[in-house]
Amino acid sequence: MASNNGVDDQAFGIVPILAASGGSSPEVDAEKYLLIQHQAGHWGFPKGHAELGETPIESACREFEEETGIRAYRLIGTTSFSETYTVFKKSKTLRKTVTYFVALVNSAEVNYQADEIRDYAWLPFQAALEQITFVQSKQLLIQVNDYFRTNLGNLLNI
Repeated sequence: MASNNGVDDQAFGIVPILAASGGSSPEVDAEKYLLIQHQAGHWGFPKGHAELGETPIESACREFEEETGIRAYRLIGTTSFSETYTVFKKSKTLRKTVTYFVALVNSAEVNYQADEIRDYAWLPFQAALEQITFVQSKQLLIQVNDYFRTNLGNLLNI
């Protein structure tokens, strides 16, 4: 596989946020984040690989819809957050970067893709931070939460 700036594998995903009280509450931990438990057992966010010709946003949205069954959501602009980590596949070490976009969802109903997802949970920030398996994903959640809290009023009116 050709390397792209030292990255051997790329994926795209969504950090889904269910805003409380229609999203206007200034309370800390009022919103909830959707975490999924991947079949391998770790907890994180919905993500997947791009199909030929897809943009990063198109790929993230398609994967999110396929994995969660959620169709009623809206992206919060085009700001993205990335995590990079090492994966081991077929006796190879690969650097993987996952780029996430943030979305507000309208409902907590999830119809997850059982062949890829073992379980899911809607959790407030602190509980989500504790539930997430990998440190890179924890750091990403902190960045997303800070972005969301800082821009709450503007983001809800996009």
